[in-house]
Amino acid sequence: MAGASFQRTDQQCAATGGRREELEDFVSSGTLNHLKVCFSKEHRKDEEEPTSAAQPRYVQHNLLLYCQQVTDILLRQNGYIYVCGDAKNMAKDVNETLMEMIKTELQVDQLEAMKALARLREEKRYLQDIWA
Repeated sequence: MAGASFQRTDQQCAATGGRREELEDFVSSGTLNHLKVCFSKEHRKDEEEPTSAAQPRYVQHNLLLYCQQVTDILLRQNGYIYVCGDAKNMAKDVNETLMEMIKTELQVDQLEAMKALARLREEKRYLQDIWA
Protein backbone atom coordinates (compact mmCIF):
# COMPACT_ATOMS: atom_id res chain seq x y z
CA MET A 1 0.00 0.00 0.00
CA ALA A 2 1.18 3.50 -0.74
CA GLY A 3 1.85 5.96 2.04
CA ALA A 4 -0.94 7.29 4.17
CA SER A 5 -1.45 10.63 5.85
CA PHE A 6 -3.51 11.11 8.99
CA GLN A 7 -4.47 14.50 10.37
CA ARG A 8 -6.12 15.10 13.70
CA THR A 9 -6.76 17.79 16.26
CA ASP A 10 -7.07 17.45 20.01
CA GLN A 11 -10.85 17.87 19.82
CA GLN A 12 -11.13 14.74 17.71
CA CYS A 13 -8.64 12.86 19.86
CA ALA A 14 -10.69 13.63 22.94
CA ALA A 15 -13.95 12.74 21.22
CA THR A 16 -12.67 9.36 20.06
CA GLY A 17 -10.50 8.60 23.07
CA GLY A 18 -7.36 8.85 20.95
CA ARG A 19 -4.06 10.01 22.41
CA ARG A 20 -0.91 11.27 20.78
CA GLU A 21 0.93 8.07 21.77
CA GLU A 22 -1.74 5.90 20.13
CA LEU A 23 -1.43 7.86 16.90
CA GLU A 24 2.35 7.51 16.97
CA ASP A 25 1.90 3.75 17.48
CA PHE A 26 0.19 3.61 14.06
CA VAL A 27 3.44 4.79 12.50
CA SER A 28 5.60 2.48 14.62
CA SER A 29 3.49 -0.53 13.64
CA GLY A 30 3.58 0.38 9.95
CA THR A 31 -0.17 1.01 9.77
CA LEU A 32 0.65 4.54 8.65
CA ASN A 33 3.66 5.70 6.70
CA HIS A 34 3.16 9.34 7.69
CA LEU A 35 1.55 11.04 10.66
CA LYS A 36 1.15 14.78 10.83
CA VAL A 37 -0.69 16.09 13.87
CA CYS A 38 -1.79 19.46 15.13
CA PHE A 39 -3.48 20.23 18.39
CA SER A 40 -5.55 23.40 18.23
CA LYS A 41 -6.35 23.38 21.94
CA GLU A 42 -2.63 23.76 22.73
CA HIS A 43 -2.82 27.27 21.26
CA ARG A 44 -1.58 29.82 23.81
CA LYS A 45 -3.68 32.93 24.40
CA ASP A 46 -0.82 35.28 23.53
CA GLU A 47 -0.14 33.68 20.12
CA GLU A 48 -1.29 35.07 16.83
CA GLU A 49 -2.89 32.67 14.34
CA PRO A 50 0.01 30.19 13.97
CA THR A 51 0.64 28.88 10.49
CA SER A 52 4.39 28.37 10.58
CA ALA A 53 6.14 25.04 10.10
CA ALA A 54 6.93 24.94 13.81
CA GLN A 55 3.36 25.41 15.05
CA PRO A 56 0.61 24.28 12.65
CA ARG A 57 -2.65 24.87 14.49
CA TYR A 58 -5.32 23.38 12.26
CA VAL A 59 -5.43 20.39 9.95
CA GLN A 60 -5.63 22.56 6.84
CA HIS A 61 -2.42 24.32 7.96
CA ASN A 62 -0.67 20.94 8.06
CA LEU A 63 -2.06 20.00 4.66
CA LEU A 64 -0.73 23.21 3.14
CA LEU A 65 2.60 22.83 4.92
CA TYR A 66 3.02 19.34 3.42
CA CYS A 67 1.12 20.08 0.20
CA GLN A 68 3.53 18.43 -2.23
CA GLN A 69 4.01 15.36 -0.05
CA VAL A 70 0.26 14.92 0.54
CA THR A 71 -0.72 15.39 -3.09
CA ASP A 72 2.06 13.04 -4.21
CA ILE A 73 0.83 10.36 -1.80
CA LEU A 74 -2.83 10.82 -2.75
CA LEU A 75 -2.55 11.37 -6.48
CA ARG A 76 0.55 9.43 -7.52
CA GLN A 77 1.01 6.71 -4.91
CA ASN A 78 -2.68 5.85 -4.45
CA GLY A 79 -2.46 6.78 -0.79
CA TYR A 80 -5.22 7.41 1.72
CA ILE A 81 -6.27 10.30 3.91
CA TYR A 82 -8.42 9.94 7.01
CA VAL A 83 -10.09 13.03 8.43
CA CYS A 84 -11.88 13.05 11.74
CA GLY A 85 -13.67 16.13 13.06
CA ASP A 86 -16.70 18.36 13.07
CA ALA A 87 -18.60 18.71 9.80
CA LYS A 88 -19.40 22.40 10.21
CA ASN A 89 -15.87 23.78 10.34
CA MET A 90 -12.97 21.38 10.32
CA ALA A 91 -14.15 18.89 7.69
CA LYS A 92 -15.40 21.70 5.43
CA ASP A 93 -12.10 23.58 5.69
CA VAL A 94 -10.07 20.43 5.05
CA ASN A 95 -12.22 19.59 2.01
CA GLU A 96 -11.74 23.10 0.59
CA THR A 97 -8.00 22.91 1.21
CA LEU A 98 -7.73 19.53 -0.51
CA MET A 99 -9.68 20.93 -3.45
CA GLU A 100 -7.26 23.86 -3.80
CA MET A 101 -4.28 21.52 -3.49
CA ILE A 102 -5.62 19.30 -6.28
CA LYS A 103 -6.36 22.31 -8.49
CA THR A 104 -2.82 23.55 -8.03
CA GLU A 105 -1.06 20.20 -8.34
CA LEU A 106 -3.02 18.94 -11.36
CA GLN A 107 -3.48 22.43 -12.83
CA VAL A 108 -7.21 21.90 -13.32
CA ASP A 109 -10.33 23.96 -12.74
CA GLN A 110 -12.74 23.67 -9.81
CA LEU A 111 -14.99 21.10 -11.53
CA GLU A 112 -12.10 18.76 -12.35
CA ALA A 113 -10.74 19.11 -8.80
CA MET A 114 -14.20 18.21 -7.45
CA LYS A 115 -14.26 15.13 -9.70
CA ALA A 116 -10.79 14.09 -8.50
CA LEU A 117 -11.87 14.45 -4.87
CA ALA A 118 -15.06 12.49 -5.61
CA ARG A 119 -12.95 9.68 -7.13
CA LEU A 120 -10.84 9.55 -3.97
CA ARG A 121 -14.05 9.17 -1.95
CA GLU A 122 -15.47 6.51 -4.29
CA GLU A 123 -12.21 4.57 -4.04
CA LYS A 124 -12.40 4.88 -0.24
CA ARG A 125 -9.07 6.73 -0.21
CA TYR A 126 -10.55 9.91 1.30
CA LEU A 127 -12.43 8.83 4.39
CA GLN A 128 -14.13 11.10 6.86
CA ASP A 129 -15.41 10.46 10.37
CA ILE A 130 -17.36 13.67 10.88
CA TRP A 131 -20.16 14.85 13.12
CA ALA A 132 -22.36 17.92 13.54
